[in-house]
Amino acid sequence: MKDDLHFLQLLDLYSPLLTATQREISDLYFNYDLSLGEIAEQKGVSRQSVSDCLQKCRKQLEKYEEKLGFARTVEEMQAQIDALQKGVNV
Repeated sequence: MKDDLHFLQLLDLYSPLLTATQREISDLYFNYDLSLGEIAEQKGVSRQSVSDCLQKCRKQLEKYEEKLGFARTVEEMQAQIDALQKGVNV
């Protein structure tokens, strides 16, 4: 579950860097909550190819994060905002 949330955060940030097919399959799986089988049937491919696509997306998104660090920067900025808000509310 935590991995899925992390993946979704990376997907939000880096989805324009994925192929159209990768974006579509990720969208169907995470946003429309379709199963691998349902996506495979809709796309006319095997369940394994859908699973492989999602795994490839995860690896690619992790590489982008490793090189660009946008998600890490967003988390750090949110922590700073939270700290500032606590200081103001005290």
